[in-house]
Amino acid sequence: SFGIGTTANGKAYFGFGATNTAYLKDFWSFDPDNGTYTQLASCDCSSRRHPAMISIGNNIYVGLGNDEFSDKKDWWVYSIKNNVWTQIADLPGPARHHPYMFNAGGQVYAGLGHSGPTIYRDWYKLDTALNTWTQMNQFPGEGRVAGTQFNMNGFGFILSGDGDNHNYMDTGEMWRYNPADDSWLQFPPHPGKSRWAPGSFVINNEVFFLGGVNRFTNTFPKDFVSFDMSAATLELEKEQLENIYFFPNPANNIISWENNEAITQVTLINSIGQRVASIPRTANKMDVSTMENGVYFLQFYSRNGIIKTSKAIIQH
Repeated sequence: SFGIGTTANGKAYFGFGATNTAYLKDFWSFDPDNGTYTQLASCDCSSRRHPAMISIGNNIYVGLGNDEFSDKKDWWVYSIKNNVWTQIADLPGPARHHPYMFNAGGQVYAGLGHSGPTIYRDWYKLDTALNTWTQMNQFPGEGRVAGTQFNMNGFGFILSGDGDNHNYMDTGEMWRYNPADDSWLQFPPHPGKSRWAPGSFVINNEVFFLGGVNRFTNTFPKDFVSFDMSAATLELEKEQLENIYFFPNPANNIISWENNEAITQVTLINSIGQRVASIPRTANKMDVSTMENGVYFLQFYSRNGIIKTSKAIIQH
């Protein structure tokens, strides 16, 4: 129990964990094409349970977790091609087990989890080319441990788990991490209370959620929940765009707006429908000092092409 797995190149890879008498570090692959298991090289690390595991291309990254003596902060990379383990840089933060982790934008991200009574909120990125860790923005929700995670369309997601008291949360929170700007966005939760150690997997744009422990009822749920990420993303972006505002209005030299990851582009249209300015949303402001006085329309675009149009007056 308490092992971990991932997928890479059409196969499943899994290992580590513990039995009633020993901690483990054996490593296996499963080929769904012929239904066969293959034992691979065991990690040169210490045996452990509750580690992190992330696959990127032909490499699988494993770290953190705990053995019979202590929590861990070391990391290792397994070469699928060569069947060899190599130690890489340690996590710069505290040792921990049962963290969250994922591949987002082709990089390793890991953090949260706990050690003893401490539930963490810190978050880290591994540059796999330079073998260096960078501490990212702290997770904005309460500390958490022992949930599930997945990646989709370049984003990373964390789902459910225990909160900062290592007990259930009122809702099964889901958060999306955007590696482009190191930001978190809360998505709708799964039904019911949060769960300790659930599982999840992705098929196309749909997330499937199952298992774990409902600490509120002290039961092992048998339900199987699916979640349409495309529809959820669309609704969130609509809601976010509705709440976008710009200032000042009238404007003299600069029009500004709040940073919002739902926005991909901002365009200014004049009164006869001509596009007179267009900038990426990361700029957070637009120079209108050279524009003629008059009525304009500011258009906010999202990743899915949704547009919010607001009237803007330029008056020098």
